[in-house]
Amino acid sequence: MNSAAPLFPIAAYWAQVQNLNFHDHLFGVILVGFIVGILVGFFGIAGRFLLPPILNAFFSFPYNVAVGSDLGQMLGTSSLNLLKFKGLHNVDYKLGGFMLGGTVVGVEGGAQILEWLKRSGHFWVYGRSIQYLDLVLSLFYVALLLWIGIVVYREARGTSGGEGQAGFFPAEPTALTAKLQHLRLPPMISLPVSGIESISLWIIILVGLITGLLVGLLGVGGAFIRLPAFIYLIGCPMVVAIGTDFFENLFSMGYGTFTHSLKGNVDLLLVMVLLVTVVLGGQIGIGLARRFPQIRIRVGFAYIALGAVLLIALKLLII
Repeated sequence: MNSAAPLFPIAAYWAQVQNLNFHDHLFGVILVGFIVGILVGFFGIAGRFLLPPILNAFFSFPYNVAVGSDLGQMLGTSSLNLLKFKGLHNVDYKLGGFMLGGTVVGVEGGAQILEWLKRSGHFWVYGRSIQYLDLVLSLFYVALLLWIGIVVYREARGTSGGEGQAGFFPAEPTALTAKLQHLRLPPMISLPVSGIESISLWIIILVGLITGLLVGLLGVGGAFIRLPAFIYLIGCPMVVAIGTDFFENLFSMGYGTFTHSLKGNVDLLLVMVLLVTVVLGGQIGIGLARRFPQIRIRVGFAYIALGAVLLIALKLLII
């Protein structure tokens, strides 16, 4: 047994703080957290993708620490929102309960993949050492940010300023919903709160598994996939989808923070700094968003997403 190995996550936390010289970057982290908070308040769900790659690019936080700590920050933010709105509303607890099975498995799977990448070491390219963890997560973030940026930009340029949910999706389910609800893959369940007479349990579990995998691996809230999945794949009304998605987020981020803390991936000081700065910045972002047309907001995020992609590529390939 290696006597130098930390016995508790808190010991790993203090070791990380010392190794990363966190205090040398404290002002920069405060500034970045505040700016990202403004972007989250301004752009909504999409802004949450920016924090882990920015922490890695600007301050060289390992991706595993950035992911675990960002989950802790989002759990704190969601808990504050729970108090603000005085509890959960319009939640289909039956749907959320069944989905949690897939979500927890997915989150743990994502965290285990992250651990495997962390242990995989590095390889050499033209005399430069590149960590497998950095390469794989950078590619994931680049793909997600490019996809979201393109979708937002095309939606903004293709409309005359219509207000969709987060600017990503139309307001009503499509024919795909009916097809999936008629898919007879036992066991079948009913969801009275969502007005769904019959749907395969496996569809619900699969949605939870995929979104949980992204939470555990990338430290991003699963809402950008789970919310449209509730509407288009499962057929929930919008108001129930939003409430149930918030319910799922609390548990997925809660378990994600827990399992990453056991693996030494959660920096408590970083979580606290980000929580305060993101919440304060978010209030400013919400106020600013009311002063600008939605089309300009969407186009602005598309350019910011492109800038983040270039920053990630620069960090990976040059610096």
